[in-house]
Amino acid sequence: MNKKSIKNYFKFLILLLSACASQTPSYSPGSITLDSAITEAASYFIQPLPANARVAIVSFDTPTGRLSDYIFEELWTRFEDSKKFVMVDRRNLDRVEEEIRHQYGAGRVDDRAMVSVSRQVGAQILVYGQMTSLGQGASAQEYRITVYAIDVEKATSSQRAFIVRPDNRLTSLLNVSAEEEVERAVALMARNIDKKTVIAVGRISFADTQTVSSFSAWLKNSIVSGAHKHRDKFQVATDNESSDFAVASRGMTVETPAVSSGSGSGINAVVIGSFLPLDTGAEVTLQLVSTSENKIVMSSSRFIVSASELQRRRLSLLPETNNAVITKAQFETKQQAVAPYSGSGNRWNFTVTPDVLDGIYYDGDYMTMRIYSARDCYFRIIHVDVNGNTQVIYPVSSRDNNFIRAGETRRIPDNTRFRMHAPFGEEMILVSAYDQSFVPGQSSGSLSADSIARGLTVEDSNRTSITPSVTARFSYTILPRF
Repeated sequence: MNKKSIKNYFKFLILLLSACASQTPSYSPGSITLDSAITEAASYFIQPLPANARVAIVSFDTPTGRLSDYIFEELWTRFEDSKKFVMVDRRNLDRVEEEIRHQYGAGRVDDRAMVSVSRQVGAQILVYGQMTSLGQGASAQEYRITVYAIDVEKATSSQRAFIVRPDNRLTSLLNVSAEEEVERAVALMARNIDKKTVIAVGRISFADTQTVSSFSAWLKNSIVSGAHKHRDKFQVATDNESSDFAVASRGMTVETPAVSSGSGSGINAVVIGSFLPLDTGAEVTLQLVSTSENKIVMSSSRFIVSASELQRRRLSLLPETNNAVITKAQFETKQQAVAPYSGSGNRWNFTVTPDVLDGIYYDGDYMTMRIYSARDCYFRIIHVDVNGNTQVIYPVSSRDNNFIRAGETRRIPDNTRFRMHAPFGEEMILVSAYDQSFVPGQSSGSLSADSIARGLTVEDSNRTSITPSVTARFSYTILPRF
């Protein structure tokens, strides 16, 4: 090899090494691996804590259930192997975990609440924590893990935080399918009940709205499939039983369990939930709520479904219109337009309820609804279709009796049927009620804040404008049959 060739070879080698160096992930100073963070956290807390203290460790709030379980098991093992503490029986930790989840849901961790619930299981030291993403670095995503320890007797707390850089173990613990997360949530529900329970799956909606989507439908089906794997704990109500229960419960406010005509047993609990959009996917919250009078939350869980998982299944968080997902701006505009029908300023109890718990209909289904009023009034129903067109659908003829007595529940329609069909997507039912009779209107138009505001005002027999005393609404989604 001549000198020129050797020189060119070294130039190529330098360029190659430079390219490799430029692709090396850039981590924060002091960042460590997950296992190192767990080891250091355990050492930090084990040494100063009093000997023979009763220690309770609960699951961490992390992006995936598998990661939460791993951190819990590793910390538990280190505390137990120290031979310094009395570990609280794991079966007694569920109540502590539920309280922790409620505190995280509120966006803060209240030490006083943790002290109170820890005393109920006889814990002197409570260890818990969370792990959150720090966003994208130069070429790798890092996380912050924060571990808390509360001294129940002294009502004091301490914490230790670490920056965790990705490695093969962390990557494998984060790489969890959406099915696994749902199955883990259902397994947690099963673990938190001590006898066979009849359950129904209710509405799982976008944020704090009533909006459901293809993602809602997928979650429902996955929950039902997961529940069937725990037949010793769950009996899933049929669609007919859920429909009867939806009427009895007047929406999502559970009042009395409906009786199943098939088995003779009532629905004992309802799974409800919501999801929030994230840059990395969607954060899902599920709750199993008792149908008893006190409506106890029997179990709750949170997990993240990654954007890749949503894309792989072609699932959308927002509803679709004409096979196209609406934009977030369109969604927010629609929510603002129908805000006057939220019922926030109602003068008495007034509700409208669809005959399905989950807010999902399929092509060919028929809809009925129930209207309840605590006072005598006259009502009007407006339908908003998938394209945002509005139309009065009740009353529309002299046969339609739009008067409802105090304490009465009316089934609508009574003279016709509402059949679901294409185009598919989200639709709405808006109901306004007045304390005096009015002239039925046949107005129609496009959904907008102005048209909604105008539509609220009607005229009585003397051509005097009157505004509603109460309003109510619900949304639902029509999906094709597969």
